[in-house]
Amino acid sequence: YALLTSLYKYGYHTSALNQLQAVLTCKIADPTAPMYYGLPTCVPMSDATFSVVTSMYTMGGFFGSLSANIVMDRYGRKGASRLSAVLTAVGSAVFGLSSSVGPLILGRFLVGLAAGLGICLCPIYLSEIAPVKIRGNLGSRCFLLAIVIGIMVTQGMGFGLATPRQWRFVLLISSGISIFQYFSSPFVVESPSYLNRKGLVDQEKLAIHRLWGKIHDVLRTDPKEQDSEEPLLPDSDSATERQSAVRQPAMTIPQLFASTELRRPLLTIIAAMTSQQISGINAVLYYSNDILSKSLPELAS
Repeated sequence: YALLTSLYKYGYHTSALNQLQAVLTCKIADPTAPMYYGLPTCVPMSDATFSVVTSMYTMGGFFGSLSANIVMDRYGRKGASRLSAVLTAVGSAVFGLSSSVGPLILGRFLVGLAAGLGICLCPIYLSEIAPVKIRGNLGSRCFLLAIVIGIMVTQGMGFGLATPRQWRFVLLISSGISIFQYFSSPFVVESPSYLNRKGLVDQEKLAIHRLWGKIHDVLRTDPKEQDSEEPLLPDSDSATERQSAVRQPAMTIPQLFASTELRRPLLTIIAAMTSQQISGINAVLYYSNDILSKSLPELAS
């Protein structure tokens, strides 16, 4: 649950500002109450400035995903989940309590960092703890479902909270969810793969017992199931001699492009990701309300 919350918040913040753009940028303002609980009811900014604030989420996600491997290897899957929760809680709180553009940019960037980390963490963790027979389905379906639910929830919240006095609650609610995620993370079982890589044999056996039960711990004779404990990411620290002898070295980027066996799947993934960006889905998720209100002003009014 705590891990899927990271994906939920990824979808949540992807579309959070879509419903709030008009009230956030003072296009819809309440002249009778310019201040609410000591904070301005809006932050004046142009469309270009709002675009910069919005894009900080993508920028933060870029750096968060680049550092995900280092964080997960150093602090484990559970530690990475906690860090993602802290970044989201702080970023959402900063954004929700901002009175100028600078804190908005900072808060949005911190939330992006958490989203980039979470979107790398969750599929890997789910694949490492899931039984072999459902590993692929669990990772892909839960991954997409959590993101879509996050987008749907924040869009729905906008109908009631996209007002000059209440728009900040959309961000503060996200901060509250992240705080709950942080304090519930001790109940998450650490990945046996990570514990195996660190040589924590006793903790690994305990994690296997909690995940799959005592019988599974004793009778794990299926080679495919034994392979499920192998990590999905290379270890940046020096492993033991036994592990180094068994595992192949991590493949570098030049080796990846030079490999004839991986060339076709690599090109397939690149084409799919490129098509997704060219399709303009980001514009829909970030600015659809503003675009449709200008295209259909009679309905927007």
